[in-house]
Amino acid sequence: MAETLKVPDRKLSIARWGMRFFILSMTAIAALSSPSFAFAQQDPAVSRGISYLRGKAGNGQTGETALIALAMLKADVPVTDPTLTACITKIRLRILSGGYSPERQGGADIYEAAVVAMALANLDAESRRAELGIIARFLVGRQNGNGSWDYTGRDKGDTSISQYAVLGLWEAENAGADVPPEVWDRAAGFFMSVQADGGSWNYHRDEGAVYPETLSMTAAGVGSLLICQRQLTRFRRGADSASSLLTPMSVDNQRTKYDVQTSFARLDSSVKRGLAWLGSNFTTKSGGIIGQSAYYCLYGIERIGALAEKDTIGRVDWFEQGRSFIHNGQRGDGSWDSQHGDVPNTVWCCLFLTKSTAKTVRKMALKQLGAGTLLGGRGLPKDLSNLTVAGGRVVNRPMNGAVEGMLTVLEDPRAENADGALAGLVTRYRTEGPKTLRPHKDRFRKLLTDRDPGLRKVAAWSLSRTGDLDVVPALIDALTDPDESVVSIAREGLQLLSRKVEGLGPPSQSTPEQRKEAAAKWRSWYLGIRPLDLEGQDEDDAAAPAVKPGAGR
Repeated sequence: MAETLKVPDRKLSIARWGMRFFILSMTAIAALSSPSFAFAQQDPAVSRGISYLRGKAGNGQTGETALIALAMLKADVPVTDPTLTACITKIRLRILSGGYSPERQGGADIYEAAVVAMALANLDAESRRAELGIIARFLVGRQNGNGSWDYTGRDKGDTSISQYAVLGLWEAENAGADVPPEVWDRAAGFFMSVQADGGSWNYHRDEGAVYPETLSMTAAGVGSLLICQRQLTRFRRGADSASSLLTPMSVDNQRTKYDVQTSFARLDSSVKRGLAWLGSNFTTKSGGIIGQSAYYCLYGIERIGALAEKDTIGRVDWFEQGRSFIHNGQRGDGSWDSQHGDVPNTVWCCLFLTKSTAKTVRKMALKQLGAGTLLGGRGLPKDLSNLTVAGGRVVNRPMNGAVEGMLTVLEDPRAENADGALAGLVTRYRTEGPKTLRPHKDRFRKLLTDRDPGLRKVAAWSLSRTGDLDVVPALIDALTDPDESVVSIAREGLQLLSRKVEGLGPPSQSTPEQRKEAAAKWRSWYLGIRPLDLEGQDEDDAAAPAVKPGAGR
């Protein structure tokens, strides 16, 4: 097949040419959460901040301890670190067989439970799933009828507390805990109900004369709506059914279908108005419109940037402005201080500088790829005897044997056990690493032109997991695929290979023009970093049109 960028089909010696890329030796999820490259390249301000937090780790209450653990995990501190281990041990003491037992009460318990969930969700999710389920049930049980969370004795809704409840439940659900969809539906309804006409939020809408509109609370509102939007979208798209003949079942055998009450058009409009208000009013000047703590606000802004995939809010480069402000505010002992104390503010600064939400988003996306979101490209196999339930989805049992056999099945449009072949391919990758995929790069490149978008997704996913740079041109071509899900997987693959967490686009739900623009950016990046043994290729090849999907057969 012709490719936009022709490259030799051979394994590139990354170490030989001095490229700063890692060959993946485990699952993509483990690669993103491992304490290697990111920690070595850490912003010195983060390193100083983490050193300061180490000295405070044994002194605080459960919520503060969980915040410190979260900051350390996001800064890629190894999970075997004694201080981190001690923090995790302490917060797990609040999780009992009968439920979550908070150290504090009255509303602070919601903050506490939420950050405990966030910290545990950034460990090994499989081993923490039961604990996260306990915390999720606690948080769900504290939701008010109007969809909010609040201090004891109030039920109108506290924007800050509600934000943290949403954050904790989001991390918990994506790590395997069960969160009923109506929780997200009600939460979205609450946040939209307390948004001002101009697009902003304040602390307590029922006490508007007391609490002004702030950047902090508006960031909380927009970020929470973006999370609710993500968690509800799968029900809008009807993606909960792999076949008209089967209804996917959750692990407790309850139906996962849900009729969303929130208007998605209204939700989109609310987010856009909030973003517009933030762009018009953004500042890093302490006090006034920013809220009680500029650092608390900036952590909320980082969340929006990751969830909305925006490098700028309005015309503001939010990360560069925030980073400059945070660097200038760090004290000699490595801490930052403002309202709420030095430990929380130091945590928020570290979370901002490490782009902590972006790490969560990437980890979740890659976990979904490895957990079977690619399954079902051909529809339900007729042989139902091989069906099983994994991660709440009906899937095929993995096919055993050589990878060549699995690819033969995938390449055959008449084959009825494609799901089993794909499950086998993913299983072999997760157990043996990139070496199981590398010998078959040509076949995956060919599958990128197949008329079946399910197979094109398989091909894009597989090529990116080889860890080799010579697959980059094929993934760049896939950015202009007519299928949005293929584009998304190709983009994630390029981010994984390039180690560019924020990436070069395109955004989710992109237009053809945005896809072409992103492909041009990635192509420019690749031409600038390709190894020396590719320098002799014809530059005209870089502008050659890719073979359109479907041309393969």
